[in-house]
Amino acid sequence: MIIAALALVSCSPPPVEKPPDLCWPFPPQKPRIKFVDLVIGSQDATGIREGKFSRIFFGDEGDIRFSKPAFVAYKDGAMYVTDIRSLHIFDFKRKKYIAAGTDVLITPTGVAANNEGQVFVGDSSRKVVYIFSRHGRLLASFGRFQSPSGIAVDEARQHLIVADAKADDIQVFDFKGNLLFKFGKRGKEKGEFNMPYGVAVDSKGNICVVDSGNFRVQIFDSTGKFISTFGHVGINPGTFARPKGIALDSEGHIYVVDSAFGNFQIFDEQGRVYLVVGSNGYDAGQFQLPFGIAINSSDMIFVVDQVNRRIQEFQYLKGH
Repeated sequence: MIIAALALVSCSPPPVEKPPDLCWPFPPQKPRIKFVDLVIGSQDATGIREGKFSRIFFGDEGDIRFSKPAFVAYKDGAMYVTDIRSLHIFDFKRKKYIAAGTDVLITPTGVAANNEGQVFVGDSSRKVVYIFSRHGRLLASFGRFQSPSGIAVDEARQHLIVADAKADDIQVFDFKGNLLFKFGKRGKEKGEFNMPYGVAVDSKGNICVVDSGNFRVQIFDSTGKFISTFGHVGINPGTFARPKGIALDSEGHIYVVDSAFGNFQIFDEQGRVYLVVGSNGYDAGQFQLPFGIAINSSDMIFVVDQVNRRIQEFQYLKGH
């Protein structure tokens, strides 16, 4: 009996030890951002593969992976990621994955979703914005863009904001696709743009634009009137080299992804750098050409890690 018991123990796998939490800033400073998990394929939505530690026990059969993810949005328990010829819908709430738009999308770019269940997807090859249902059904298309990039929703005003990277302007529509107004032109002065990519809306309706070619963020009111700007080209925290995506958390912090630095920087409302998260690399919390970013109502942060073909999830530790 003793021999049998010893044999049983010796055949048991060793316990899997969970590594310590990965947080920013690093200890002993108080943590404000915590790494949570990775999304690498469709099985992360269906629940077949849950959590970064359990992935080693499951194969990849039937798993749909990213090719070249670009932008990300999150609404009502679902994450939307644009990719080459596809819109990935990860409905975590209902444990369902959908590959949408495969018959119409060529080079999808920006993505945003509203409370009415509409999902807006730009396509730089088609030069339009498509409207899908949250279940992936194509509803309509609109616009005549040169190269639509970032998209944001202003629920309070029922506005859809689209950055056109080649036209160097910001176009504002209603949710049916009717153009309401636009602002901006090519240039370096206040209110002018050089390849605007990311766009986000704060709680006041102010429009925050990543003016990528001018290495800055510009902020406008809901009518397109210039308010302020921050940032310039550089290599230190608070500067930019290749800024792309932008998002805001519940406390008004502005998150800007920089593809060259392999990180996202967090600024306060005055444009002062608050925290830098990430570096170039392949591990958790590291990036290779990060692009889009989204933050949900619970301050969960979703960042497109393009070359690593994954989405990295973080949590803003509000009140910690």
